[in-house]
Amino acid sequence: MKSLKKLGALVLTAVMSAGMLAAVPASAADVKIGYINLADTDVFCMSRRDEFKKAAEAEGWSVEAVDGNNDPQKQIDQTNTFIAKGVDVIVCVPCDAKGIVPAVQAANNAGVPIILFGNGAEGAEGLDYTFIGSPHTESGRMEGAYFAEIMPENAKICYLAGTAGLDHAAMRRDGMKEAFADAGRDDIEILDDQDGDYVKDEGMRITQAWIQKYGNGSGVDFNGIIAANDQMALGAMEALKGAGIECGMGDGKVAIAGIDGTAEALQAVKDGQMVQTVLQDAPGQGAAAVEAIKVYLNGEKPEAEILVPYVSVTAENVDDYLG
Repeated sequence: MKSLKKLGALVLTAVMSAGMLAAVPASAADVKIGYINLADTDVFCMSRRDEFKKAAEAEGWSVEAVDGNNDPQKQIDQTNTFIAKGVDVIVCVPCDAKGIVPAVQAANNAGVPIILFGNGAEGAEGLDYTFIGSPHTESGRMEGAYFAEIMPENAKICYLAGTAGLDHAAMRRDGMKEAFADAGRDDIEILDDQDGDYVKDEGMRITQAWIQKYGNGSGVDFNGIIAANDQMALGAMEALKGAGIECGMGDGKVAIAGIDGTAEALQAVKDGQMVQTVLQDAPGQGAAAVEAIKVYLNGEKPEAEILVPYVSVTAENVDDYLG
């Protein structure tokens, strides 16, 4: 797979501000990192965790990873536990931008550097943390821009959203709508919009209900499904195929898009069953986090925001990203 590691690392060469933080470990073998995942049920979150662990352990550091299970209070408690254990750095994938603020405050109070991975914090003004990831609005915008190009006039689509109430779910939906508006595609109707919680089975279940609701005998009365992640997109694909409805590009087919660039989604794009996945660069994000931690371990602070860009993957460029 073509990697975006260099892009993440290059951002880190920008100006860093000096300032001593927690005591610097004597050797790499003494470095302890606490990693708080968003949810171990999320395929991309697991991939990003594994890429980070691989890169960190290659430096000789130890990583203890825990599952936040999509629970803001659990993530706060896990942060406090890692502080009590004396970790050198905390890396957290917040499940909620507002809900993670007390965890950032606790880390700051304890003098423990904290990196927010993938999702940022809202209402954390004056607090110290580094955000590493890709802006969620942009991923939704990439989906919307591609569908604005390929959808026929007066197209109807269905939207599989992430978990209701979480900021990243709203940002991806907003990005899609912004792209439709920017392209002047007010003729595209969002026929239905339901929360699939980023879960494959939910994407399948909801799509099966849509097939019943919008079926017309020979197919369905919508042209595409945009999903807020690949797992829901793949669930939608299985539901449509199970009903004998063709997926992909072209008349009579249902175009499907997702976000993350998982191996299964990339293969579905290659096979013509999905038309797009928006790649998040797990290796690049992992490498960027390791570089930021090195800065912390040198007694300095990295930049507050390190962005690793998304890539729109379609039939035209999927071969560049398949393993």
